[in-house]
Amino acid sequence: MDLYDCIYKRRDTRHFTQDDLPAEVLEKALDAAHAAPSVGLSEPWRFIVVKSQERKKEIKDLFQESNTKAESQITDSKQTALYNSLKLEAIEETPIGIAIFCDTSTLDSFTIGTIGNTSTLEWSCACAVQNLWLSLTEQGYGAGWVSILDYKKFENLFEVPENWRSLGYICLGKPATDYDGQPMLQKEKWKVRSKKPYVKYV
Repeated sequence: MDLYDCIYKRRDTRHFTQDDLPAEVLEKALDAAHAAPSVGLSEPWRFIVVKSQERKKEIKDLFQESNTKAESQITDSKQTALYNSLKLEAIEETPIGIAIFCDTSTLDSFTIGTIGNTSTLEWSCACAVQNLWLSLTEQGYGAGWVSILDYKKFENLFEVPENWRSLGYICLGKPATDYDGQPMLQKEKWKVRSKKPYVKYV
């Protein structure tokens, strides 16, 4: 698949088939993630692969708790109805999930590029996740990022070190649809994607 085809075909997927995710597909995607650039060669990404249905149920419970809070912030009844109609996760439906963490202990020794801006560690993790996502897309698979979570409770669920910061959870599997080649939220008329990025030349 051409690189740009892959970029434009990548979707934040919520609807998946019942197909398994082959081990070789996951391994290739994780290798692609680890090939990402990172500030000061810190490589702060940490991935925990989730296969257990029991653990998925615990994550789903956290999602539902946070989703209820999110819904309570909507004041328009029509928007509430539309929000409730959206499929925002596939935690228990997908064969594999990955909990994503940023290990801030990489800053315990001097790290080039982090003076005054330690968020560059998280940007590095974002690059790794994008690599993973594009690799899945190129292989005919997909992912959906679940960010509606209480991240502190999420970290406690995995009993990770204190210096690991959660960045969310992604569901991996075989997409059941490409949403007509557009973001799901646009297809469901939640929001329209802008046609061009904001760019200013100085």
